[in-house]
Amino acid sequence: MEFTAKKNNNASCDLTITFNAAEVEVAYKKAYERAKEKVKIPGFRPGKAPLEMVEKVLGDSVIDDAANVMLNQAMADLFDKLEHKPIRIPQFQVETFDRKTGAKAKATYDTKPEVILPKLKKIKIQPKEIKITDADILKELEGMQKNLARNTLKEEGEKIEATDLLEINYKFKEEGKDFPEAYQTGKFQMGATQNPPGFEDNLLGMKMNEEKEFNFRYPDSFPQAPESAGKTLVYIVKVTAIYKVTFPEINDDFASEVDGSANLQELKDKTKKQLEEIFGSALKKKGIDEAYTDIIKESKFIIPESLIKEETDGVFHNFIHEFGLPHTTLPEYAKRLGKEEAEVRESFGKAAEKRIQTYLLKHRIGEEYKITISDEEWEQGYEKEAATQGIPTESLKKEVQKQKAETFYRDKFLFDKIDEFVYGEVDKKSPKSVSTEEAEKLLSGKE
Repeated sequence: MEFTAKKNNNASCDLTITFNAAEVEVAYKKAYERAKEKVKIPGFRPGKAPLEMVEKVLGDSVIDDAANVMLNQAMADLFDKLEHKPIRIPQFQVETFDRKTGAKAKATYDTKPEVILPKLKKIKIQPKEIKITDADILKELEGMQKNLARNTLKEEGEKIEATDLLEINYKFKEEGKDFPEAYQTGKFQMGATQNPPGFEDNLLGMKMNEEKEFNFRYPDSFPQAPESAGKTLVYIVKVTAIYKVTFPEINDDFASEVDGSANLQELKDKTKKQLEEIFGSALKKKGIDEAYTDIIKESKFIIPESLIKEETDGVFHNFIHEFGLPHTTLPEYAKRLGKEEAEVRESFGKAAEKRIQTYLLKHRIGEEYKITISDEEWEQGYEKEAATQGIPTESLKKEVQKQKAETFYRDKFLFDKIDEFVYGEVDKKSPKSVSTEEAEKLLSGKE
């Protein structure tokens, strides 16, 4: 057996294998042996007929099996000799297969993707640092204050006021349509920020067990209920209970009630530290993501098309399951959107390529800079992940073993370490101080 392997510039390799007549004959013998158990020859029990007789009966009908036997054995023998190894079993085209002259087969197979890294220290990002103000702390304290609100049932005959909590039965319709038969029941907090402007004016002054019908036109833009924006609805509302809402004063006693803090200043300090940790962690992750985006731009990737196609199918599969469309095919989804299948596949393909590039990039950085996970770090990773999920470490380990997810978690812990390394290596310009409002826009992608 002889072979030639030529590496292409698209993560593939052209392989040609030639066999002499003796090797072809051996492959035929093995094919006859495999067929021996199944062929029926008069006068012999299955598998007991002489091989010469089996060969005479079957002739060249086992050619496909013989070729497969020969090529499978050839790949087993050649694998360690190939400089660029296949990432899946090659699909051969057999050009010749003759017992007298030998055989020749060719295949083009995909090889391991390649990544050429830039110098990480040449990558520049501007990290963001959170600036927590007294107003931010007060906002958090007011949220705690609402959680400690006390609701006192008002007496019959007392009127609804601007900060009351209501229990109501209600139904509504669009103008010109019929009311639904049944009432809906719910709670309504007067003064809540999500209430449509002006709606509460229709409820002020009502009493318990009083019923009222009124028209209300929603603003032209109302993100909380976009289906109602710009429409006039007719409501029938019956008040079944009115609660006076009182909030504790924000003072030392309040701080003690919240979490046992010694005084209000201690609670404020804790709140500031917590906000700094939450925003700081999120902004750091944002910075790491920005660094990877730039590293990807400066890197060179050679990725087999088959991998991108497989990942595209995977991204689409995850998408339709997340949105509750488990049996929808990509052509069906494209039709639903009113778009060409190629356009939709391309959009999923871009997301797939980015995922592959990020995965390959992190592995390549790990290889280049010899970043590994020690047994101690492996254990610490489990402990941290278990704490995040709020379960015992041993429970997480058992579930990981049950789901055969060890590789997933090993990659996760390794990638966390690589992320820290990358953030430390890239060139970080003078940090920019941002407010919580600016940070929220950055983190939501609105800026």
